Amino acid sequence: MSGMRRLAVLCVLIALTPQPARAVITFTQLADDIFVVSHRIKVVGSRGRAMKMVYTKAGSLCIAASYSHFKILEQESQAGQQYDAANASVQVQFFHASGEGRLECKKNSDPEYIEEARKKLARKGYEPAAPAAGQPSTPPAPDESGSESCTVEQIVAMVNAGLTEEQIQAACPDR
Repeated sequence: MSGMRRLAVLCVLIALTPQPARAVITFTQLADDIFVVSHRIKVVGSRGRAMKMVYTKAGSLCIAASYSHFKILEQESQAGQQYDAANASVQVQFFHASGEGRLECKKNSDPEYIEEARKKLARKGYEPAAPAAGQPSTPPAPDESGSESCTVEQIVAMVNAGLTEEQIQAACPDR
């Protein structure tokens, strides 16, 4: 094989080898706590891969926006033909607490995307929304035994917000 032909074959092989390049986080804010997050696979990829990546991006954006949980409101993915690049998008709502149908942001996030999302949010002038009355500003922290426990500051905030003793005990079972 001639030198030029070897070089051409080598270039083709490099181009076809999957690269570990990071995708850019792309999102649009629709309301204080509602965002559309999207992902497009650049070369060839499946819808499943695009959906998995958009879930990771949504979880990462959730943390960057100072929330702990998100709920998927709408989702879609496309790939026209077998060898077309796939894309996916989700409309998500963020929350400061767990609830029915909500996913934990941390379990679906990636530290690099969190940092990228924080920078993008800052450039857009985003300011995190305060938790609703009665919700602690941070989720309860696990204590030494691994179970969730509220800090004194969180309990005081709940009392000041007018929660009953039963509601506080439900939120902080170890206190």
